[in-house]
Amino acid sequence: MVELMELLYTLILDYPSLEYIFIFLGATLGGELALFVLGFLLAQDILSIFPVIILGFLGAFVPNLIWYFLGGTSLAERIISHRHSHATFLAIIEAVRRMSRGKHLTALIVIKFLVGTPVLLTLYINKTALSFKQFSYYQSITLFLSMLVIISTGYVSGRGFSYVTEISQNLYTAVGFILFIVFVIIVFQIWLEKKFTDTI
Repeated sequence: MVELMELLYTLILDYPSLEYIFIFLGATLGGELALFVLGFLLAQDILSIFPVIILGFLGAFVPNLIWYFLGGTSLAERIISHRHSHATFLAIIEAVRRMSRGKHLTALIVIKFLVGTPVLLTLYINKTALSFKQFSYYQSITLFLSMLVIISTGYVSGRGFSYVTEISQNLYTAVGFILFIVFVIIVFQIWLEKKFTDTI
């Protein structure tokens, strides 16, 4: 793992434009995991903070645009209206509405922190007919909050990794620390999902 970070650091040092490509594509294709990794690499001084914030935000916003436009298509409407899935989709949207008390910003925040975000986002957009301007505004705030949480968690994990590696002089202990952090995140996500499904 340390060797991989050193290789990445050398590549970015030799080819600075790779940093921007890596951040943008990572955030676009990798979702929450990529944001966590960006925070981790930020803590290792492999990446710079401003490209991570700006390009990470832009990259993470691109898939949301795709899901927004997909939500308005007839294909999405056909899938949602299918007789076998219609009742389930309506129950999910109703649960989101109850949790958010009808506020779009709260609904998008709830959706962002749940498993299956893209599907829920498409369902919500389809059923609420959210305008592009409203969506862009609310989703920007939601994305900023999620980046703040996820990149910060990655950053703290990266600092912790460096600290544990330095103290223990043992790579396995440091990797164990990272696995523990990932385990805590997964448990929290499962708890959040259970709270959500209990409201349906």
